[in-house]
Amino acid sequence: MTIEVVEFIQSLRTGFGDSFFNLISFLGEEYVYIFVLSIVYYALDKRLGEILGFSLFVTGIINAVLKSLIGAMRPFEKYPDRIVNLRPDTAGGYSFPSGHTQLFTTFTFTAAFRKQSRLLLWAAIVLSVLMAISRMYLGVHFLEDVAVSLILGVAIAYGMHHLFGQLTDKAKFKLYWITVAVGAVFLFTRYEDFYKTYGLLVGFVGGMQIEQRRIQFTLDVVWWKKVIRVAGGLILMIAIMVGLGAAFDTLATEGTDWMNILDFVRYGLISFIGLGVYPFLFRRFHF
Repeated sequence: MTIEVVEFIQSLRTGFGDSFFNLISFLGEEYVYIFVLSIVYYALDKRLGEILGFSLFVTGIINAVLKSLIGAMRPFEKYPDRIVNLRPDTAGGYSFPSGHTQLFTTFTFTAAFRKQSRLLLWAAIVLSVLMAISRMYLGVHFLEDVAVSLILGVAIAYGMHHLFGQLTDKAKFKLYWITVAVGAVFLFTRYEDFYKTYGLLVGFVGGMQIEQRRIQFTLDVVWWKKVIRVAGGLILMIAIMVGLGAAFDTLATEGTDWMNILDFVRYGLISFIGLGVYPFLFRRFHF
């Protein structure tokens, strides 16, 4: 383990550094993805939003499976006398590979490859490297955790970009359902993050099926209607996440099989309602 690298990075700590790298790390958390995907999918580029969502959920499942199978300890757990955990709220579960780094890298590089933008590509490179450094600075990952995550993130983004460029809509939905079937094989892991991400994937596939067969909303509306779409979607999805989270906490204990099932339901509803049910309102109320 490259503990010396993490120690060196933490030896450079300053008050500004603590705030800066906590902010960078925050960019890789679920509320940020909900915010960005809502803007992209409801208002800017529907197709890009679909690819970003699918890529994010696939890379999240791969990350969760690897974590559960390898079961590596985090730096502050393995070396509590040498490493300080500066972000305990996002340091649950296993260490290898880094979820924040892999998901963020996949997300940003998928956008860059899809838009064929040199500016977005450089932004993806810089921000992904900063994300990797932040996770070491905060004491929650080793160098190998983030290095492998960077490689996986870029590879998955590149693969998704080229795959989506070749698939027909019919073939795309076959891919979606095959991914759901393959993911089900790993339900045995009993790993919390897997159940959350797998729920998002299942809800996404079901939601996209409804949207493309029954709704097919357009982005050809005035800007203020797009603002209403995004705001309404954000309020709805966050309400589901927070509201059901609070309700489910009274029904089961975190880390148990029952809570994993409830998390699967909660996260599945977020993507299913956000993508497949909420857009019905766009046509019903003409916005």
